[in-house]
Amino acid sequence: MNIPLPKEHGSWAMFSLPLVIGAAVSQQWHWRLLLLLVAALGFFLMRYPLATLVKTRRRPSPARKALWGWSVVYGALAAIFGVGVAVGYSLWWLLPLGALGGALVALHLWLVSRRQEMSAIGELSGIIGLAMGAPMAYYTATGAFDGTAWLLWLFNALYFGGTVFYVKLKVRQQPRKAPPEQLSARLRAAQACLSYHNGVLVVVIALAMLAIAPPLIPLAFLPVVLKAWVGAWKWQDRKSLNLMRLGLVELAHSTVFALVVVAAFVFRGS
Repeated sequence: MNIPLPKEHGSWAMFSLPLVIGAAVSQQWHWRLLLLLVAALGFFLMRYPLATLVKTRRRPSPARKALWGWSVVYGALAAIFGVGVAVGYSLWWLLPLGALGGALVALHLWLVSRRQEMSAIGELSGIIGLAMGAPMAYYTATGAFDGTAWLLWLFNALYFGGTVFYVKLKVRQQPRKAPPEQLSARLRAAQACLSYHNGVLVVVIALAMLAIAPPLIPLAFLPVVLKAWVGAWKWQDRKSLNLMRLGLVELAHSTVFALVVVAAFVFRGS
């Protein structure tokens, strides 16, 4: 049996970019960041074989034994390296964060058992868990779980949460209906997506104006807000739907987001 790996390319970006952002914002390098990376990777990979086991629980097969084996391997990497870096470097906040991550994995598996893993709650809870990589990397590098760590968690969760609404709009909603002729009708069809992105931008601007967040932070969210409005107007039909192209666009926007967030925190601290 091949090594079980998550097949969703977007999930890999959601896993890796928060870690990169947290490490970059810290402006520090320690070898313990590599230990955290191994622990986080094990945690991230563990969810896939466990979810597969839940999905196929009523279909016994020889492959299930291998899936259990890989689940144990991934879980052992997460536990050994995660507890090791927490205890070895007295980074005690990693322990409750890891417990919260475990609770989110349990929630995901429960939703999988009910075939609701693609619901808004299922996808957003997973994104909240992946966004934890940013504060954990920052904390591991600096040893401080401060306001910056919380903001990094918040901004990554808000940003990647928007992808749930945008992808749903472009893949699950628009291709199923004929494009309305009136712009107002197209905007109404994208109400959930637009409301989320607009609301996030308002929150981020408010945090910047109150000097809680760096003043440049709204610039990290502005491109995806514009993308949401353009996506609402430019209707996606079945013939032109290209998941690979959509994924590359999302990756490009996520990269821009990461660069602007890092710059915003670094310039504020300089």
